[in-house]
Amino acid sequence: MTMIENTPEALREDYLARLEAAMRDLPHGVAADIRGGIAEELAGLDTEEMAVRIAQLGDPREIAREAQREVPGSGPDIVVAAPSAAPVRRRRPATTTRGFAITAALTLSFGGFLAPVLGWIVGVARVTSASLWKRWEKLLAIVAPFVVTGLSLLIASLFSGGDAAGTGAADNPLMPGLGEWHLLILLGLLLIPASGLWLLWRMRGRDPR
Repeated sequence: MTMIENTPEALREDYLARLEAAMRDLPHGVAADIRGGIAEELAGLDTEEMAVRIAQLGDPREIAREAQREVPGSGPDIVVAAPSAAPVRRRRPATTTRGFAITAALTLSFGGFLAPVLGWIVGVARVTSASLWKRWEKLLAIVAPFVVTGLSLLIASLFSGGDAAGTGAADNPLMPGLGEWHLLILLGLLLIPASGLWLLWRMRGRDPR
């Protein structure tokens, strides 16, 4: 048996690694949620507390088996037998499907063109509900366009001598005519659509179960 260094961090990382290995056959979104929740539970514990909590959580393989029992079948529908009645057909949640994720990413990219602001908000709501992306991927896609635009406005202001509206930027040969409206157009026509397309790229090859 491999000896594990007796520190909270080592115990935590060893348990999470064994948990990930046990959950390799689970759908990506389910496994990510379980790992994230357990990682939060184990954060900030000392060595003794960590050992006690890990013992309470139990064998990672049992956690994976329990999660597998709660996961719908690999097909779009599963049949559940009801006592003294005909089988009941239950659909798995729409938010776990690849079609929902594709629609969410495209709404985030182009919804603002159909319904300014509102369309983008709908896209954000759909993206945050989809289970095929990790939390950091969703956050990056939603926030990054605004961060980039804000930094661009700051740089434009610095080069234009503090004129954020860009009235002085045309006199600067380094950033000719780069003003507030130019950056808003950049945000709407380039960065936001690119963020949704990036989510589509990140989704490739992931199991939609």
